[in-house]
Amino acid sequence: MKQIIRVAVLGCLAFALPARLLSAEDSSSFSGKYSGERSKAASGSTIDSTLEVTQNEDKIEITRVEMGKITTSHCPFNSGAGTYMSPGGVSGTCKAQLKGKNLIIESVVVTRPQPTAGPVRVRTKERWQLSADSKVLTIKSDVDFPDFPSDISAAVTGTTSAIAHYARTEGQ
Repeated sequence: MKQIIRVAVLGCLAFALPARLLSAEDSSSFSGKYSGERSKAASGSTIDSTLEVTQNEDKIEITRVEMGKITTSHCPFNSGAGTYMSPGGVSGTCKAQLKGKNLIIESVVVTRPQPTAGPVRVRTKERWQLSADSKVLTIKSDVDFPDFPSDISAAVTGTTSAIAHYARTEGQ
C-alpha cells in the first residue's frame, strides 16, 4: 500500500513540476538596473541612458535617466491605463502586457507640434526582450500617429522605429 501511495505521489510530481517550470519560463522578470549603449545625439554629444525597472504581478514601474532628465512611468498589466512620462517630459498614459518572454508597453501622449494646430496623439509600442542569460535587454520601439491619415502616418512611422540595447548592471 505504501508503494502505491509513493508511486502516485511521484507521478503527480512528475506532471506538476514540468508545468511549474514551463510557466516560470513564460514570464520573465525585467526588474533590475540597466545601462544603455552610448549613442550620439544630432548635436554630436554623447547620450547616456539608464533604466531602473520594478515589476510585480500588477504593474511595471520604469525610471529612465536620459541626458540628465529623470522620468518615471507606472504601467499596469492588462487593466486600465497608468501614468507615463516620455523622455522629453510629456505626460500620457501607458499599459503593459506579457506575451511569452516579451514585455509589450504601449504609451500614448498628446502633443501640439504647432501652437495653431490641434492636438496630436503619439502612440509608442515597445517590445522588450531579455537575452537568454537575462544580461541584455533589447527594446524595439515603433511610433505611429493615430490622428493623421494612414498614408501620412505610415510615411512618418518608417523613420521613427528604433532598437536600443541595455546591459543589466544589477538585479535579476
